[in-house]
Amino acid sequence: MAITKLGPLLSGIRGTVGGVVFSENKAGTFAKLWAPPSQPRTSRQSIERAYLAQMPNLWRDLTGVQQAAWDTFAALAAQELTNSLGDAYYISGYGWFCKCNVRLLRVGLTPLVPVPTQARPAAPTIDDFRVCTAGAVEPDLCCCGVATASTDQGAPNLPSAAFDDNLVTHWRTLAPNTTGWLKYVFPGAENVKHYALWSDDPPSTQLGIDWTFQVWTSGAWVTLHTVSTMSYVGAAWNHFYFPNPYTETDYRINITLNNGHPTNLIVFELEMFTADENKSVICFPEDDFDSAPDWDLILHISLGGSIGRQVQYPGFYEIIASQTPGRWFQLFQDELETVFGTIQEQRSWFCQLYR
Repeated sequence: MAITKLGPLLSGIRGTVGGVVFSENKAGTFAKLWAPPSQPRTSRQSIERAYLAQMPNLWRDLTGVQQAAWDTFAALAAQELTNSLGDAYYISGYGWFCKCNVRLLRVGLTPLVPVPTQARPAAPTIDDFRVCTAGAVEPDLCCCGVATASTDQGAPNLPSAAFDDNLVTHWRTLAPNTTGWLKYVFPGAENVKHYALWSDDPPSTQLGIDWTFQVWTSGAWVTLHTVSTMSYVGAAWNHFYFPNPYTETDYRINITLNNGHPTNLIVFELEMFTADENKSVICFPEDDFDSAPDWDLILHISLGGSIGRQVQYPGFYEIIASQTPGRWFQLFQDELETVFGTIQEQRSWFCQLYR
């Protein structure tokens, strides 16, 4: 089977005709004799086949009305696709059903029965990337300082409860206040470049989802980091990194929207760190890669202010970040494979760091 694009004689062809494969690579178009493709049985391939094998039964479980809705969805102009010859085409409702649900199954989510109603999401923006020395833990700076807040409920929900290293206690605003700020004054000036917030499971509706992290300098609050529509994943530390040219004593988180609760705002635990270069050998975009890094693999990715999810399959490893091929690329590859074994580069979560 082949697809063609007719012009004066023939302007483009992809596929197989009469035992000849027509295709294109970076060097241009080419043709070669067809040969039976290999069928490797890697663990990743087996997983992908298992996902696809579930699709016929999931589709069969839909009602006729639901299947028709997928067909209608597939015919919309927004679902137009483009083939390798640059021509537009459409796939069936079943094709879109598979396309959407295989991706959901890959990350452990429930398959989608009704057609999607949301607009297509924007591509994720990776605004922070770190590789830290193995086993290193940055010390929490929030010790011996003074915590204050816009409001509080009184004991035991005082501002200090958000800095007591106890994941159960918390600061809570006095109702009805769904917004507010929580401030910490260090006994000495600090250069904070990293903070972490603890979220419970399931995430409380009282947690903040929009906020700014600020430093008091030269008589005004200066915003160092901003988060909008934070998405929590359950009981976990949520880490945020940013450059900070200031060394000051007063820092605060100013929360302007909570997760839906009608009367209160809550912070379970807030920790602040210096992002010590001895602990974090790579911090993109802060570091300039001037010297050879020690590629120990504790990796944090922030996608628009939330922690990215890495799915690790048994027996399968993937590079989710690498430098652009250059001075240290082979060192990076060699050290990765020393830890993980031979790397299989797949699509999924893959990014490049550009100098």
